[in-house]
Amino acid sequence: MSNPVDIQSFYDELTPILSAVDEILNEWNGEGCLQFPVLMGTLTLKLNWEGEEGQKIARAKEPIIREYVRTHQTWYVTRGAHGGIMRRSEKQKKDAEKAAKDKAKAELTAALEAELARKKAEAAQQATVATPAGADTTTE
Repeated sequence: MSNPVDIQSFYDELTPILSAVDEILNEWNGEGCLQFPVLMGTLTLKLNWEGEEGQKIARAKEPIIREYVRTHQTWYVTRGAHGGIMRRSEKQKKDAEKAAKDKAKAELTAALEAELARKKAEAAQQATVATPAGADTTTE
């Protein structure tokens, strides 16, 4: 069983690091996404993690920092070529815009299909009017 003092000392060690991460993220006001390597570079400078020892500390703490940002309520982490850290409100705005665009596309498609079906029905009706019922359409 773990010693509660060890657990608390681990948390106490992480508190200034995570506070610095929050400061960096709150100061960032760029467009798009903030890349994790940029965040880690800024954090390394802010906490004076210099030299080989500093790189070891940064590499050791990076998975914890990534998990902290992923589970943060203010920030959202995207994947892919243009992925990174973005404000959760921006992500929700993008999702709402995409949903509205998809809805408009679906409505437009439905309207076009209804118009096409109406025109086909009119053409079929005109074809039956043009050839009277009972008319012999066979040619000899």
